Parts: sequence; C-alpha cells; structure tokens
Amino acid sequence: MRAENLRRARIVALRSELNALETSLVDAGRRSQRDLEQLATAECLAITTNVMTLLPREIRDMIYRYLSTRPNERIEKEKFRATLDPLTRLYSYDHARWKAEHFAEHYWDAAYVGASFFQELIENYYRTSTFIFSDEPDVMTRFLQTNEFHLPSLLPGDLVANVAIHLNAVSYDRGSFRAYLFGVPKTAARLQEQLQPLFGLKPGASVRIHFSTEAKDGTGRDRCCQAGVETLFSSVQRERLKAYRVQLVADETHVFDLEAAMREEWAGMHG
Repeated sequence: MRAENLRRARIVALRSELNALETSLVDAGRRSQRDLEQLATAECLAITTNVMTLLPREIRDMIYRYLSTRPNERIEKEKFRATLDPLTRLYSYDHARWKAEHFAEHYWDAAYVGASFFQELIENYYRTSTFIFSDEPDVMTRFLQTNEFHLPSLLPGDLVANVAIHLNAVSYDRGSFRAYLFGVPKTAARLQEQLQPLFGLKPGASVRIHFSTEAKDGTGRDRCCQAGVETLFSSVQRERLKAYRVQLVADETHVFDLEAAMREEWAGMHG
C-alpha cells in the first residue's frame, strides 16, 4: 500500500511539473513572438526609412505599384465580405477582421512601415488599382466617400482613376414573381441611377461599363445594345461624362468608346 501511495504521489508531482513546463513553454513562445515582432517592426521601419530618404518619388512609386496595385479589386456589399470568426467558427462580417484578412501583409500596417510610407502606399493603391463594382450604386458611393484606412485628408473619390462597373439590362427584382423568375427590362431611370456614383470620381478617370443584355440572339443583342447606348449615353449624360474616359462593353463583345464617338460626332457637325 505504501509503495502504491508513493507512486500516486509521484504521478501528481510529475503532472504538476508537466503543467509548469507547459506554462513555461507558452510564456516562452509568447516572449519569442513578441521579440520577433519587435525585430520585424524595427527591420521594416529601417528599410522603409531608407526608401523614403534615399529614393526619389518616381522609384518609390514603382515599389508601391508592385506592393499595392490590384488589377481586379472587387468592391462588394458587407454581406459578401464574411470571414471566419475564430471563436464561434462561423462566417460573419466584421470590418477589422475582414481588413486584416484582405490586407494581410505587414506593409499594410503603418506600425511596420511608418506614416509617410503608408500614406504614399495607400495613395498608390487608390490611384493605380482597378476597382470593380456591381450595379448597386450605394456600394460605389460609400466606397468613394469612406476613408477606410483612416488617413487624414484622404478620400478614395479624389484618387481613384480606374473603375469598372457591371450593369445588367434585365432586373430580377423580387417584387414580383415574373420579374424574379424571368426578369424584366430595367427602366432608363434605373440604369441612369446606377451610373450616378461615377460622377463622384475625379475628372479624367477611366470608366469601363460592362453592359449585359442577356439577349438570346444577335438581333436581340443589337437592339438591347442600341437601347443601352441611347439610355446610358443620352445627351445629358454625355455632357456630364465628358470629364471621363468612358467605354461601354456590351456582352463582352461590342466596345463603344464614348470619347471617340463624340469626336466623330463633332467632326460630322463641324467638318
């Protein structure tokens, strides 16, 4: 019995020692991670400080384009930005969590690169990336007017220079059974409303409008294209769109260049 009690006591002591070792290992891991992050921050700041002080803006812009320019940056509603909650293991939208996942690299964090480098990096992101929107105008309006990176005196609408917007000639509105199942043609007012956010862009911005007709044959496509051009590029709209470089791409096959068309129209009128 005495030997058995000794063994039991030994087991308890070993378990206590194991728990202490596990706790010590966790603490050591945290210290190592903290030391590594401090080293990484110091090294990154040293590099970006040299970049800011030794390189001209033209060379820095080449670095920013490599790091932050995104050729197909799709901007969607919050409900499509769901990420995995590490606690609940369920997908939900949380802005900070989505941002950490969408801009995961350390250079998207001012703490690692410094305020000046970060400012120029974000300016390049907006100035050189192509942002893609659906036909929900409130999404584009909010994007152009929201300082997502919390930088002073920076609004995307003042910088964004390349935009693609996808419009559909047909609406599948759930307001009626027929519209939901088969779709109904959008009204001219609805189509023009979906273009309104474009006028929040700076003058000279490049705008590519992808117009889907859902036509079943070439004749139907041509008819829808003609109606779309007349609706989207009415005389009033064309006057407002003069400030931008606009292309209409119908069903990804027909390209209508507004600027070129206006030049031809002017030449036809004035010789």
